[in-house]
Amino acid sequence: MRRIRRREGKVKLGLVIFIVLAALVAGRFIYRYADKATRLNDQAVEQMTKGNFDSALELLDQALEDNPNHVQANYHQGICLAEKRRFDEAIAAFDKVTMLEPKEANAYFNKGKILWNEQRWEEAVPALDKAIEHATNLEEPNRASVWLLKAESLYELYLDKFHENPEEAGSPSEAIAAFKTYLKERPGAPDKTAVAQKIDILNNPENYQEELDRRQKLKREEIDDKRKGPIKLEELKQQIEEEEQKEPKKPRKPAK
Repeated sequence: MRRIRRREGKVKLGLVIFIVLAALVAGRFIYRYADKATRLNDQAVEQMTKGNFDSALELLDQALEDNPNHVQANYHQGICLAEKRRFDEAIAAFDKVTMLEPKEANAYFNKGKILWNEQRWEEAVPALDKAIEHATNLEEPNRASVWLLKAESLYELYLDKFHENPEEAGSPSEAIAAFKTYLKERPGAPDKTAVAQKIDILNNPENYQEELDRRQKLKREEIDDKRKGPIKLEELKQQIEEEEQKEPKKPRKPAK
């Protein structure tokens, strides 16, 4: 039985690759004659580049109050909301973008990435497929990552099905193909060893049964933690006091 290498088996990605839409006002002369929503949007982008997402959101709210269908303002609002971990609102903002601009691939990508981050695999795949459909409009950093996110989502879905009933798990071929496309799009990928191992797991899951069982146990623990919700301050204090009572007190050293 093969063991999964812990350090190599985890593909890490940031939440949202911060990419502003290209169709922004450029140049002071044009900016001077831009509409109010565009000016506010551009001011928000300046705040975003400084990491001031609260200030950016205030400006974007004003921009969208002036023009609710301003594509760039909706898009940048989605990024800010994602940075603030207000994920459902961020998804709604990206949905508004794709309603206004059905070929805006980066909005589909960011929606898919949020859903992937939230382990909502089944919802992530269709959004990522739409990003792939309009891949020529994707910004460069996202063109390879979209395949990795799709592969990761399909990988998780397949292993869940395999664990429940191997005979009804179906074929992992789509996930394998997505991983291979990612490696083709990014030949020097630093995570290629982890990806290669995941392809091997998909091809031979029976060789990793012990690790797959451990994976399911960890997932159950995560679900239990979510059901319990965050620990209240009073409960945390009580836990600390109980732990302190269990620990034997060390005798104080006599003063010299």
